[in-house]
Amino acid sequence: MAGRIRNSDIEEVRSRVNITDVVGEFVALRSAGGGSMKGLCPFHDEKSPSFNVSDTRGIYKCFGCGVGGNVFTFLMEYEKLSFVEAVEKMAARVGIVLTYEDGGPSIDQGQRARILEANKQAADYYASQMLTEEGSHGRNFLKERGFSKEAGEQFGVGWAPKGWNHLSD
Repeated sequence: MAGRIRNSDIEEVRSRVNITDVVGEFVALRSAGGGSMKGLCPFHDEKSPSFNVSDTRGIYKCFGCGVGGNVFTFLMEYEKLSFVEAVEKMAARVGIVLTYEDGGPSIDQGQRARILEANKQAADYYASQMLTEEGSHGRNFLKERGFSKEAGEQFGVGWAPKGWNHLSD
């Protein structure tokens, strides 16, 4: 069973992470005065900024849809991470080695890296299949709907050939 991250480590990570820098990687922020930043909420569609980030308080809040929290809850919502993954990601960012009570980390970081690499290779394989003769069906489908080749590349669109074992082969 995986161990629990020590509360003091969680607080240390939270205090050393700049929430504006983290959120700013995903949301275009601008000064809102009083040490706050604002931008368009990444959790709902809006035309005027109602999403606020406060570095001094270490929180974010959207006054349009009501979401809010700290840097960990932002990463959990935006990147679909678990709490432990969010803490581990931010700890690595600020160079803190976490201490686990009653065991080790919740997921082997080497295993996670291998899974992410396997997913990247699969995405690359399917993207390359768009260039094959069979992939012409997919290219035509996108073209008929007004998608450019560049848009397909930007969003990682791919084609799965008929069969079940092409990727593993």
